[in-house]
Amino acid sequence: MKSALQGGQNRVTSGILWFAMIAGFVLSLMDLLEICTDACSETAKYTIFGLNFGWFGLAFFSTLLIVHAVRNRLPIARLILSLLLFGSAGAELHFIWLQKYEIGKWCPICLTIAATVYLGCGVLLYETLRSEPVKNRFKRITVMIMALVVGTITATFGVVRESQATLDFYLGNEKSPVTVYFISDWFCPVCRKVEPRIAQIYSQVVSDARVAFIDYPIHAETNNFTPYNLQFLAFEKEKYPKLRAALATLAMKTKTPTAEQVQEAVAPLDVTLRQMNYADILYGLQTNLTTYRGFGVTATPSVVVTHAKTGRKKILVGDKQITLQAIRSALVEVGKK
Repeated sequence: MKSALQGGQNRVTSGILWFAMIAGFVLSLMDLLEICTDACSETAKYTIFGLNFGWFGLAFFSTLLIVHAVRNRLPIARLILSLLLFGSAGAELHFIWLQKYEIGKWCPICLTIAATVYLGCGVLLYETLRSEPVKNRFKRITVMIMALVVGTITATFGVVRESQATLDFYLGNEKSPVTVYFISDWFCPVCRKVEPRIAQIYSQVVSDARVAFIDYPIHAETNNFTPYNLQFLAFEKEKYPKLRAALATLAMKTKTPTAEQVQEAVAPLDVTLRQMNYADILYGLQTNLTTYRGFGVTATPSVVVTHAKTGRKKILVGDKQITLQAIRSALVEVGKK
């Protein structure tokens, strides 16, 4: 009687595991096909070790199904199943944190996948407490906890926003080996004076060269505008000159703009502010820092014209040097045909 009862319990727990893993596989397929809400589109911007979450989920749950199918014949498969499920449970903790504190939206598919993982973990924990000898329970549970911790740490370092690798702050001709860097400060008086001239120069060189606008915070308040400038450079390239002008006008009114003020300033251009990830902003700030320090720029406004293949460069500084004619000459000097 006891053996029959135990066999029935084993079939029930095994069935629940099958259900959880198949459900996880189907949900991963839905995620890959983007069958979800707008909230899912935000999570789709993230990758795990460079892989799309949908593809990773399909591979992961396929592996779980195979391991579960052979676990009664291969004792090592039981341990592998525990490591995979509890490691995944730890990773799901990080995914949930991302949705709460970075994305700001809940993805129904992601949460349901997490639920299937935790259901599987619950079944394995129940089996351990029910069938393992007392002396082995502590070891098994310790292994499960360790897998949970390792999974959390691995996801923390392995999950990145896709845009971190692809975020592009450059305008103009992407194929050109020549780049023109406009380096300025939002509150520099001379920068403000030459801003209309820079806009004119930009329109003349944008079709022939790559162009970058770099914030150099001579005045600390420039950092208050940089996140919005980065957003427009990355996502509103066609409208960037007008958006830059709108930011410049706003900088004349306040040194500490709110998102509401920026939105009001760019609304006539039919632009809606995005929720930028802190990592993206940090990446942009680092790009700016690397640029002006790398070229040895110490003053604003400055323009650097450089050739990627030859390494030749020309630096122009200040109101008198930054002219359309001077930049055209610099383009020829560094190798622009």
